[in-house]
Parts: sequence; C-alpha cells; structure tokens
Amino acid sequence: MRVLVLGGTGVFGSRLCRLLAGDPAIALTIAARDRAAVDALARELAVGGRALDWRSDLDRVLGEGGHDVVVHAAGPFQGQDYAVAECCIRHGVHYLDLADDAAFVHGIDQLHDAALKAGVLVCAGVSTAPALTGAAVEEALQSGPVERVAFGIMPGNDAPRGPALVAAIVGGAGRPIADQPGRRVWGDLRRMRLPGLGKRWVAPCDLPEPALFARRFGIRDTFAGAGLEVSIFHVGLWSLSWLVRLGLVRTLAPVAPLLAAVADRLRFLGTDRGGLRLEVQAGSLTRVWCLIAEGGDGPFIPVTPAATLVRKLAGGLATRGALPCLGLLSLAEIEAEWRRAGLRVATGWDDTDLQPSLYRRALGSAYDRQSRAGQALHDAGQSHWKGRCTVTGAQTVGGRLVAWLFQLPAATDDAPIAVEFTAAGTGELWTRRIGGRIMRSRQFIGLRKPAGWIVERFGIFDFDLWLQVSDERLSLSMVGMRCCGLPLPRALWPVIEAVESEEEERFCFDVQIGLPLVGRLVRYRGWLTDRARS
Repeated sequence: MRVLVLGGTGVFGSRLCRLLAGDPAIALTIAARDRAAVDALARELAVGGRALDWRSDLDRVLGEGGHDVVVHAAGPFQGQDYAVAECCIRHGVHYLDLADDAAFVHGIDQLHDAALKAGVLVCAGVSTAPALTGAAVEEALQSGPVERVAFGIMPGNDAPRGPALVAAIVGGAGRPIADQPGRRVWGDLRRMRLPGLGKRWVAPCDLPEPALFARRFGIRDTFAGAGLEVSIFHVGLWSLSWLVRLGLVRTLAPVAPLLAAVADRLRFLGTDRGGLRLEVQAGSLTRVWCLIAEGGDGPFIPVTPAATLVRKLAGGLATRGALPCLGLLSLAEIEAEWRRAGLRVATGWDDTDLQPSLYRRALGSAYDRQSRAGQALHDAGQSHWKGRCTVTGAQTVGGRLVAWLFQLPAATDDAPIAVEFTAAGTGELWTRRIGGRIMRSRQFIGLRKPAGWIVERFGIFDFDLWLQVSDERLSLSMVGMRCCGLPLPRALWPVIEAVESEEEERFCFDVQIGLPLVGRLVRYRGWLTDRARS
C-alpha cells in the first residue's frame, strides 16, 4: 500500500510517519513544502520523501500514479474545502484526514456518491475526534444504553503545538457552536479528573461528536470539550473569549501567534502528561473511560486511528464511500496500535485498573522478552504475592546504623516475604513485608523521562531506575536521584542493583542496596508466587 502523508513533517504528520515507517505492507512517502525537513525525516525513517505544496502540486503528483492512499495532516481544517479529497477521488486514491472541525467532518458525506463510483474510501476525522471517542462510545453501548456523553481532551502543557492547532483553538474562542444552543467555544468552565493527574479545566469546543453521536447512536446530549493543563492559560483564554462574546472583536485569531509564543516559552510550567476522560450516562448510572499518555507520547494519540485505518486498508478493508470515521475502528484495534508503537499510554473503564501495566508501558516491546514469571507478576495488577527470602545485612557499623534508621530488613537465612501491589493513579504502590519489617514505595513513569525508565519513591526520595531485559532477566539500574524534588549529586546516590528472573516457574529476585564509603546496607533474594498458586 503506497501511502502519501501531506504535512508529514508537522507535529502530527511526523508522528504518523513514525508509526507507519518500517511496516513491510506499507511504502511510505513523506510530503511537505520544506525540502530540508522532508529529506531529514525521510533519511531518519528510511522512507521516501517529496517536497510539494499540496494546494498546487497534488493533482500532478497523483496523476503520476504512484500512490494508493493520501493522509491529509496539513491543518487547520477550519474553513478548508474538500479539494484534496476531490483530487484523490479523481485519481482513484483513498483519502483519510486528521480533521476535528465539526463542519468539515460533517460535510464529507457530500462526496459519498463520487467516492463510491471511484471505488475509494474517503474518511474524515480519523483522529481523536471522532474516531477514538466514537470507538469508546461504541464499546460502552455493548454493555447497555447510553443517554448522555461528556468528554474532555486534556494534553500536557509540554506537548508541542503546531501553528495550525493553535490557530484552531484560539481562532474559534467565543464563537457560538452550531446546533448547540447557548454553548460557545471556550464559553464555560468545568473540571474533569484524570487518574494520577488530578483535576483539569475543560471548555466546550466545536467538535464533530454531538451531531454524529445523535445521528449514529441516538445520543442527543453530548458535551465535547478540551482543556489546557496550566490553569492560568485555560482561564486566560476563557477570559479573552468574552471579547468575542460581547462583540468587541470578531475573532481572536490575530493574537494566536503571540499566545503560542508565550505558551512555548512557558512550557516548563506544565508536564508531558495528558489524557482524555469520557463519561457515558444512562439514568443514574455513569461509566468512565480514561486515557493517560505519559513520557511525551500524548501527541501520538491523534494519529493512531489514522495509522490503524491505513493498516486495515493495506490488509484489505472493503469499505468505500465518503463518511466520518465512525464504525470503522474498534477501541481494541486503536489500543493495539499504541502497543505496537510501544507508547506509554494507559486506558481503562475503571481508573483504578488502567492497562497495560506500568512495566509493560515502560519497557514497550522489550517487555515480552522477560521471563513468563516476571510478566505474570507485573501484569497481575492489584494482587498479593508471597514467598521466602534470605537477607544479608550491612557490612559496617555505619551501614548497620543507616539500615536501622531506614528500617531495612534484618539479616536472616530464611524469612517469609509478602509483596502487595495496589494501583496508584498510573503507577503502583509496592508494600514489602520481610520478617517484621515493612518497606513501602510508589513506582511510576516520571516527568520528561526516556522510554525504559521508571521512578521509585521512598518517602522524600525519588530514584530513577533504568529497566533492561537480557536473557529473560530484568535488571534495574539507578540513573538518578532527587530529594524533595531537588536533584542530588552522584556522590550521594546509593548503589541499587536489582535483578528479576525465573526458576522452577517461580518469580525470583535479587536486590542489593548500598552507600558510597559505607558499603552494603542490605541484600535480599528469594522467590514469590501469587496466592492462588502457593
């Protein structure tokens, strides 16, 4: 399947290209106006690249007959016509786009007859809205009726912002939303909670879902919103929207570049964590589906539906005609795309049991190379494991004093050990009981950390741990330390070495903790099984 991505070097287009590159069923070509940017990304991903202006060059390029699918990622789509889709139809090429503008997505079906005649799929909104939100609602409907839907898209402040995205958000602020009486873009304030991230502001946006959900599912009450992580930015834009609502200015679009520049300089005020909360209601019953993206992987979320649909087309999807992206992708198919890419994304209908597990998200594809016992433990979720262990104590008087102060386990040749795992937002609480001593910590994916890292917090201390898998053994090595959030010099770091393996179908561990100049504080090694097996 020969795929051309328009806007392929942009914030979202480049991420879509990263997802599709390397698939043997897809021949990818990156297209954008900046030749240097195209060539650089094409070399990095080992794919084709082409410098072109889609407004003037696309008809000629498609006329050459070298492409089967065009993915339009060159927004903003507000006010844009269907010239790209019509060009694709003329040349018998499938068309997908990342549009989330309500008017653009709703109107795509005017091309339905022409697309059917050409034998191509023309699909708008192959993105978070409405492809992902629609897939979540369809899954909810499998469990019962849905009368109301409310969702908020809440990216992290550290996420990159393309000029098209900023123009779309700022340019629409204060304007009435069609077919939603009394509701305006960014016109009111509400709070939504994301597990592990707390409550964030959300405001209504002119997204496709309210009309589409009414038409497809019979759901007449849908709140579709988005929010900015930093409260002063969100409330500030809400305040500025009153200039439009009161008729003092027609649009805030002229100040969009200025606001974007200010926000970029203040990205450090937020985090690289974002998410989506979707609530479905029927009578007094409310169910919630949450998505949390960490490690800066949030900007991949809007393009994973497009990557999923391209792969389905390459696999023989027979749907033809022009339509919004509803009913073409399941939630499971989109989630599989996140796992394929190793994205640090967790989802779930119960925010105390988000999946995949912490270690699976942190390790990505390397997770499956560890032992089966290790996978069983880290995928078990809320669980209780027990076993036996040997504890070797400190080597020096100073070490014994430090071990006593931190209540580390006492030396013994054979002691019972129990480890309890409970959910804590997107992380895990570990409670270890060895003999009469208890050690508690929280493990999670830290802020602005590379893939393969987790953070373990003991009280006021945070330890950055690098996870590596080799010969079915998982090792954890210390690569950073903070006290009360402040980084500590390497000379003060403890020495932490941990290895997880499998013996006789049991999970085995070997953990050593020491201090410079003091030596070993404790070493404990042994095995664990879950309660059902023990």
